[in-house]
Amino acid sequence: MPNSHFRISYTIVIILVGAISFYLGFIHYDKQVPKSVYQVYLDGEVIGVVNNQEDLESYINLKEDAIKKKYGVKKVFMPNGVEIKRITTYSKNINTNEEVYQSIVKKKQFTIKGTVITIKKKDKKIYIYTLNKEIFDKAVEELIKSFVDDEEYEDYMNSTQKEIVETGSIIRNIDIEEEISYKSAYISIDENIFTNSSQLAKYLLYGTTEKQSTYIVQEGDTVETVANANKLNVQEFLLANSTFKSANTLLYTGQEVNVGLINPIISIIVETNSVRDEDVAFGVTVQYDENQPKGVEYTTQEGENGLYRVSREYQYINGQLSDMAKIGSVEIKPIVNKVIVRGDKEIPHIADLSYWAWPTETPYTITTYYGYRWGSMHAAIDIYYGYGSNIYAANNGTVEMVKAGCTPGNLSCNGRQGNVIYINHNIGGYYTVYMHLSSIYVKEGQVVSRGQVIAKMGNTGEVYPVPSSYSPYSGTHLHFATWHGFPNRGGSPFNPLTLYG
Repeated sequence: MPNSHFRISYTIVIILVGAISFYLGFIHYDKQVPKSVYQVYLDGEVIGVVNNQEDLESYINLKEDAIKKKYGVKKVFMPNGVEIKRITTYSKNINTNEEVYQSIVKKKQFTIKGTVITIKKKDKKIYIYTLNKEIFDKAVEELIKSFVDDEEYEDYMNSTQKEIVETGSIIRNIDIEEEISYKSAYISIDENIFTNSSQLAKYLLYGTTEKQSTYIVQEGDTVETVANANKLNVQEFLLANSTFKSANTLLYTGQEVNVGLINPIISIIVETNSVRDEDVAFGVTVQYDENQPKGVEYTTQEGENGLYRVSREYQYINGQLSDMAKIGSVEIKPIVNKVIVRGDKEIPHIADLSYWAWPTETPYTITTYYGYRWGSMHAAIDIYYGYGSNIYAANNGTVEMVKAGCTPGNLSCNGRQGNVIYINHNIGGYYTVYMHLSSIYVKEGQVVSRGQVIAKMGNTGEVYPVPSSYSPYSGTHLHFATWHGFPNRGGSPFNPLTLYG
């Protein structure tokens, strides 16, 4: 009987030991089972481990409801620099979604899906962030309509422009000078993300998102006086106030107008064809009769203006005339110059203030008038006829200064004036200045007569647009300035057109 009791006890011990060993082995085995989890990195640094990547992303999307409302999007994404990797580990140290979310919030902003527009300019790249490409395209269209009449633009886009019969104009092409590319991306909300086209169009026009200056119209104000008082030319004022169509637009007292200086981000190129009838003012030819004493003067022929039907191609960049080519001219009525005969066979070196010759060939175009332009004073008129055309002395005088040696594209040559001639007219302190010349035919100290060819029109020095291999004649014009006293040395400029009024 004792032996039987011992056998039973021994058996029970063996069973208990086996059960305990099995349990401990099971526990040990369970601790060694690896688990798949997701390790979260921010800019290469581990900030947490979560059980499920999709759960974390959904949690963040729910937490950032304010971002979704602000930008009108359905989903918020991880910041740029976040990387989530699936790993296998034995560790049970798992973070909650809230813990990882808080770690991200402290270091970086979240992103939304949008479009990055890259504008490649000559010296830099500009990046614009939008919700989609359509916002940018519509903003560009709004920008174009700042420079082109709405109806004319719609006719151009719909190919419904009326052909020119006798006179008129049509848009030949509209383009953008810069290279523009688009890329879908996750954009940090730290960036200025444009959500509507009107907001972006203003940025494209003014070059800033800051509020532009305004002016309250006073009694007696006109477009020209308001523009001049705010250092704008009329064209710049009209661009900033697109509802105004011309300098003759009537303003009313208390009206608020924009007077901010435009600085377009992109260059809208508009090319047009135009045919119009142009009056060409008659000139004055002075003949000297050796047989008549000095002081004798008489008219042998009265002058009559001519009329020409002129065909031209124009190129405008952001509303400013940048290039022009005359492609045809038909005489409708010939010019009859006034002929005056004077005694004295000598060419006087002193100007005759009663007659001033026009400094270029005709029919010409004045591309910029005397007055404020781009926020500074343009103390001259810019005249266009064509590259290499004749430049004439406006009156008798002595060549006071000649600066030459400039080639197109060197913007700083001769202090930005390019090839230039200064003429002293030896009476009343009158001086005339001829800039941006392509070639010069006179020298310092030489006496010149009114209407004498002294140079050729060119585009040396600082001109806009800058000449290039693609467009070697860009910027061609004569910068014609008139002064009382030596230019920039105590003298004062005045409007050249007052000599011809």
